[in-house]
Amino acid sequence: MKSPVHLWAMATVPGYAVALVLIGFWPSPVDAQAGPWLDRLIGWLHGAGVPEWFGYAQIEFGANIAFFVPLGVLAYWWLRRIWAAGLAGLGVSMLVEAGQLVFLPARYPSLLDLLANTLGAVGGAVLLALVLRWYRRRENPAIAGRQCGGGDGVRGAR
Repeated sequence: MKSPVHLWAMATVPGYAVALVLIGFWPSPVDAQAGPWLDRLIGWLHGAGVPEWFGYAQIEFGANIAFFVPLGVLAYWWLRRIWAAGLAGLGVSMLVEAGQLVFLPARYPSLLDLLANTLGAVGGAVLLALVLRWYRRRENPAIAGRQCGGGDGVRGAR
């Protein structure tokens, strides 16, 4: 029988895939309606001491990273390799950006989006690898120093 965590991971894939397609292929930029709100947020952040160079571009870059963290988590869950999760993030991002270029004139592809999305996927994979390592060390201290699994540089992550 599959573990509850495995079942949860399987259940999240369809929902995440739908969100990825909707956001990636929405005819207009998904944050178009959020412009005034983002302007107020950025003004508030600057008033709170955040440097003036921090603005919309940095928020968008961070949002792209955050949006691909779940992909990295899910890819690492099945592939157990950080580099493979990073390639999955890059591949999915390339498909989205190519689709925007070909099918969506109001959207524009971006190399920075490719970078941010890939970083998000790698970050999600690293996060899950570290959580799994912590969990296994807590459950069985005898394996704390042993290599368990693939050569992705995270000891005990498998």
